[in-house]
Amino acid sequence: MTTGPEEQLTVAEARAYLLDRARERGVTLEVYGERRASTNVRAFGGEVGEFKVQTRQGVALRALVGGAWGHSFTENLSRPALDRALDSAVENAELVAPERGAGLHDWPPPPALDLHGEGLSGVTAEQKVRVALDLERVTREADPRVVSVPYAVYQDGDAEGLVANTEGLSRETRQLYALQYVSPLVSEGGQNKMKGDWQFTREFTELDPTRTALSAVERSLALLGARPAPSGTFPAVVSGECLAELLAIFAGMFSGQMVEEGKSPLAGRLGEQVASGLVTLTDDATLLRGLNSRPFDAEGCPSAPLTLIGEGRLAAFLHNAGTAARAGTRSTGHATRQGLQGTVGVAPSNLRLHPGTTSPADLARGVTGVRLTGVEGGHAGANPVTGDFSLQAEGFWVEGGETAYPLEVFTVAGNLLDLLADIEAVGAELWFTLDGVEAPDVRVRALAVGGG
Repeated sequence: MTTGPEEQLTVAEARAYLLDRARERGVTLEVYGERRASTNVRAFGGEVGEFKVQTRQGVALRALVGGAWGHSFTENLSRPALDRALDSAVENAELVAPERGAGLHDWPPPPALDLHGEGLSGVTAEQKVRVALDLERVTREADPRVVSVPYAVYQDGDAEGLVANTEGLSRETRQLYALQYVSPLVSEGGQNKMKGDWQFTREFTELDPTRTALSAVERSLALLGARPAPSGTFPAVVSGECLAELLAIFAGMFSGQMVEEGKSPLAGRLGEQVASGLVTLTDDATLLRGLNSRPFDAEGCPSAPLTLIGEGRLAAFLHNAGTAARAGTRSTGHATRQGLQGTVGVAPSNLRLHPGTTSPADLARGVTGVRLTGVEGGHAGANPVTGDFSLQAEGFWVEGGETAYPLEVFTVAGNLLDLLADIEAVGAELWFTLDGVEAPDVRVRALAVGGG
């Protein structure tokens, strides 16, 4: 005798079922659930090179047994599969050591954030395809030096998330986004260069393919005619985009978990001056246009702005409930999961180095040195435990405050905390990265450069 497919519950129904089963068994349980629908369109050569629509959902469980967390997850939301996941979470908890500070909470209500609205309502597949095609076409036709457009992408996502536990906590959120990205390959005089640009929004109608395309072409063309970089230590203007990339690479130094594990150069330095007095760094998950915004974290703790560095002084670390308990403080709402399979960790949401008042001209005034516009290779060339880095870089030579010419790929080396301490002027405009970090241009006293 054969049976039909098992009935699949919704994520919300799975949550209710699991909590009921846990209470029946006297199990202390947390349920984290998510459902994500996404569209990805890539244009190439005037045609659609890829069109992908995906929907994924599932739940992750944490059972607390004898002070120890047991983890499990399932993307099969049938009742038998949910029962197996609950059994696995309880069994896994019985196999690991108790964790100091482990516990569930019924947090206060989160802030009201509308991260969903009607931004994708009524948007057809044809409209999404048109964005990618327009992005690629405008980029390709913008300049004869554009030889190809390897990346012209439209992407969107519509996500639902929930957290609930047997202590009575129940949270739900919805959010969506639309994003376009393009990166042209330009060529002249035997040199090939490529630089991208992008736009993120929660309202489809705000997307402007022409503007993004022309900006990407302009940024790429600016790199042509590059000359070898000199070696030495020079004054530097660091673009906000590049500074945000560096902050993203080293964001882990602000994690209470990394501090606890002895993997942060900021351990033991709360209240100390760790950067220039011009530096104020915050993390704020409540920004309506933030890439990583959310009303609550992966444990249901409400989101709120947090000052990490205030006028150069280290003011706080990022915490989830466990790291906060062990540090003798409160959760800052920074519990995160890397997908359903991941355990609960600590990570920032929207990092922001606050802008100053210095104009672009005044930032560069009198500088003979480097304008640093990008870095790469952080996976191999950065040490998050010490803050040291030696990275491939992109930028321009500046002569007497004026941009003279682009530089061939070079290296920059130093320490992030030293760089922040060396900041002597901060620009007024913020630049964003796809990591959810934003920063202004800054001028630093000295930067070590290794030319070719």
